[in-house]
Amino acid sequence: MRIGMLSPIAWRTPPRHYGPWENVVSLLTEGLISRGHDVTLFATSDSLTQGKLHAVCKHGYEEDPEIVPKVWESLHIAEIFEHADQFDIIHNNFDFLPLTYTGLINTPVITTIHGFSSPGILPVYPMFTTLKS
Repeated sequence: MRIGMLSPIAWRTPPRHYGPWENVVSLLTEGLISRGHDVTLFATSDSLTQGKLHAVCKHGYEEDPEIVPKVWESLHIAEIFEHADQFDIIHNNFDFLPLTYTGLINTPVITTIHGFSSPGILPVYPMFTTLKS
């Protein structure tokens, strides 16, 4: 299976120190690779993986004060969706923001919400689009 794995970009994947979401993404990515899946990790360019690495941002924005987080998060998220047709599935570990792109692609997207959340994010989920009206 060809899997596109979207990691957050606050820290490199896996993180050097702190970075719990990036750590989970690394463990999932490497586990899937060890089981024979073709995984492309979308993360910072200093990230480490046995799979393919695809990056638009050099370093995590928490590690480089020159990086404007929202600018590079937007570019990073857009990048995986621009390549969506190359994957059988995309695993989004970037919280709810990438869900705003799912209506533009045919590739299935699975999302893991790692942090605290609330019903306020439901309108971005495709199954809840009727709540917007």
